[in-house]
Amino acid sequence: MAFDPEELVTLTDHGTMKLRSAVSRAMTMPPKERKRATIVREGDPATLSFEQIKSLSAQWHERLVP
Repeated sequence: MAFDPEELVTLTDHGTMKLRSAVSRAMTMPPKERKRATIVREGDPATLSFEQIKSLSAQWHERLVP
């Protein structure tokens, strides 16, 4: 499933931001807080758990590295 990095989402306890920013912020949280990170979006799936966030981060990082 493709996600739009520019989509507006809510990172729980951190507010509304673009999906790319929410993923980046979640990945830089302290480990305890990171495991509880959840991104809430309008589309399907409506919530992204940390495992899904981690997967997105890895996918986007691969596209940026030549």
